[in-house]
Amino acid sequence: MENYYPVFLQLKNRLCVVIGGGEVAFRKVDALLECHASVRVVAPEAVQPLRELAALKRVEYLTAPYTRETLDGAFLAVAATDNPAVNRTAAAHCRELRIPVNVVDAPELCDFILPATIRRGPLTLAVSTGGTAPAVARQIRRELEEKFDDAYGELLTVLGKTRIRVLSDIADADRRKHIFTTLARDDLLTLLREKGRSALEDRINELIGGSDAGNYYR
Repeated sequence: MENYYPVFLQLKNRLCVVIGGGEVAFRKVDALLECHASVRVVAPEAVQPLRELAALKRVEYLTAPYTRETLDGAFLAVAATDNPAVNRTAAAHCRELRIPVNVVDAPELCDFILPATIRRGPLTLAVSTGGTAPAVARQIRRELEEKFDDAYGELLTVLGKTRIRVLSDIADADRRKHIFTTLARDDLLTLLREKGRSALEDRINELIGGSDAGNYYR
C-alpha cells in the first residue's frame, strides 16, 4: 500500500493540462478552475459544459488528439480520457518532462492522487484512501458534509478578517494572544447558528473593543 504525502498546492495562474473531454475531465477542470488555475483542455471532442467554458475563454481548448507538445509549459497534468493507451502515453511523457501527472482510475501511473474534498469557504477537508477504495472515501466525505455545514465557512471568513484586524490594530502581543485564545475557546459556531452573523460580529467587537465591527466585516 502506498503512503502518500498530503499537500495543498498553490495553482493560481499555473498551467494545468487536462487530457480528455468527457464528464470526468469536466469535473477535473471545474475543480482546477475553483483554485484559479490556468487550464488547457486537450480532446478532439468535448462535452457541452467544457465547450461552454472554452467559449467563455475560461479554458484553453485544443480540439485535437493528444500529443507530447500539448504538455508544453504545464505545471501538472491530468489524464482523463476513456482510452487507457492514451493515458499511459501521456503519463510516460509527463515523467520524461518531470511534470506531475494524475491518471484517472490508474493509481499505479499517478504521481499524485486527488482526494474527495469538501469546501466550506476557507475550510477544505480532504479524504483519501490512497486509491484503494475511492467509493469509501466518497462515503466518508458525505458523512463529513453533514457535520461541517456552511456555517463553518462563514465563521472562518469572519475570523480571517478578525485576525487581520487584530494584527493591524493591536500592538500588544499579550493582548493579541489573549484575543486569539479566547476566540478559539468561545463557542462562536453555536452563536452564529443560533443568533446570526450580527451577533457573532458583536461578540468579536466586544472582545476586541470598538464599535465598527459590523462595517469592518462587510
